[in-house]
Amino acid sequence: MDKKTIRKKIISKRDELPFDKKEKMDEQIVKRFKDLKFIEEHENIFSYVSFGSEINVGDILSEILKQKKNLYVPYIDKEDKKMYLCKIEDLSKDLERGYYGIREPKKNLRIPINNDIIDLVISPGVAFTKEKYRIGYGGGYYDRFFASLNSSPLVVALAYDFQVLPELPIDSYDIPVDMIITEKQIIR
Repeated sequence: MDKKTIRKKIISKRDELPFDKKEKMDEQIVKRFKDLKFIEEHENIFSYVSFGSEINVGDILSEILKQKKNLYVPYIDKEDKKMYLCKIEDLSKDLERGYYGIREPKKNLRIPINNDIIDLVISPGVAFTKEKYRIGYGGGYYDRFFASLNSSPLVVALAYDFQVLPELPIDSYDIPVDMIITEKQIIR
């Protein structure tokens, strides 16, 4: 299968999850993540903001802020087709609907930062392999972001177990994550 077909199939399966089942699976994944004490061990954390049927990271983002860690979330510059990071301090006040309807930092908060300060990345993705390769939504934003870093933050992806496939079409520019956490397993 090509990437486009895989994306369509996995997103459709994710979209069809009954709300109560999705909520329970999200809670299991978030608990596994929190139990690994990543928030305690890192200062500058970059995370996606949940959209659509992605795993809800709201509790993780709240915990990062509660522990007084620096939380950075992405926004897309449509002009240069790049993803940038922005520090936020309040989930209810600092975000607005942006690119594709995804919540992003408000424009007045967007101050350029050196991405190399990031020491932990919580990554989204559509599909993964046991070798920790990922495919996203097809924009290449995260692959370009990972390739641009001079530092090596820990990159943890959150996924449902059905998103981990035996194989994916991998391109030379695809960069694997360091760990995948699902409701059933932790792939290191």
